[in-house]
Amino acid sequence: MKPARSPLWGRAVAACALLAAFALLSGMTGGLARLGLPLPLMPAPVHGALMLCAFFGTLIALERAVALQRLPGLLAPLLAGVGGVLAQVPVLLPLAQVCWAAAAAGLVALYIYAGATRAWSLHLLVEAGGAACWLVGVLLWMLHGDLGALTRGGVGFLVLTIAGERRELTQMVRLPPLARRLFVAAVALIAFGVSGVLPFALWSGCALLAVWLLRWDIAPRAWRAAGWAGHTAQCLTVGYLWLLVGALLGLYGELSVDAAPVAATGLHAVLLGFVFAMVFGHAPIILPALLRLRPAYTGLARLPLWLLAASLALRIVAVGVGRHDALMVAGAGHALAILLFAGVMLRAVSTGLHRKEMPA
Repeated sequence: MKPARSPLWGRAVAACALLAAFALLSGMTGGLARLGLPLPLMPAPVHGALMLCAFFGTLIALERAVALQRLPGLLAPLLAGVGGVLAQVPVLLPLAQVCWAAAAAGLVALYIYAGATRAWSLHLLVEAGGAACWLVGVLLWMLHGDLGALTRGGVGFLVLTIAGERRELTQMVRLPPLARRLFVAAVALIAFGVSGVLPFALWSGCALLAVWLLRWDIAPRAWRAAGWAGHTAQCLTVGYLWLLVGALLGLYGELSVDAAPVAATGLHAVLLGFVFAMVFGHAPIILPALLRLRPAYTGLARLPLWLLAASLALRIVAVGVGRHDALMVAGAGHALAILLFAGVMLRAVSTGLHRKEMPA
């Protein structure tokens, strides 16, 4: 019997999905509270850690475990999600850190297992490197209280994971030698930047990767495609642009004096504009693979992408002119875009189930 058909497997996958949803809501609440909106206040370090470790860590580890179809692999996403629950109580944050470190180590182990049992490839090595960045970031945060290390490790984790997945889709495309070298150079810069030895290397690598994706990835070529294919192409292309914008803002923040707010804006451009655009774009593909749910196409699914883009543009302007009221509006726009996308996808899934149940 395949693990995907086991009742225990199904319950574990559902538990991971619920834990990820809880982490997302908690992380958004904490972020909005930090902006001064009248919401339950979360400890300052928890907001970013919840999004990086509990939400994205759970989702990415779950995706890898499902791809391998091995029940023990679900320990990694479960630990990441449980860490998100523990982090709600400040005194339990050290336990949450332990859970997240174990989850990151588990994800690294999943990649090693995949390489050993199937075949190592460039894209798998890049994704494994992303998981290692997450592990290093959590360990430095846990052992030395270095929250900056967690941030750098989280950026490396998410960006390299996405880069590896996109490289996998282009492995059958004949790329010129220059493209292959530039991709490796971008990955190396990001990995080196995560170490913190040369901070601007991280943003330089992200900028180079963004240019690479815009030039050689297949998504920008499918911008006008119909249905979910066009939706995914638009989300990914817009995400690549936000990665470039965020990297340039991050570089400016690193190389300029008293530019920390600008650097923070660049970080949000990457983690919100780029990463969530990837979530929006890949959701119609991931849902059938993870939960066996096939959403029916709706053009409304593209609306959250543009709402998120508009709110991010407002955030950059608000920081630039020093308008905190506009910054709060932008933060509310980020949350609304994410919640709107969740609502649109729930409706799309419901419509898809309804159509499946209708007699032929």
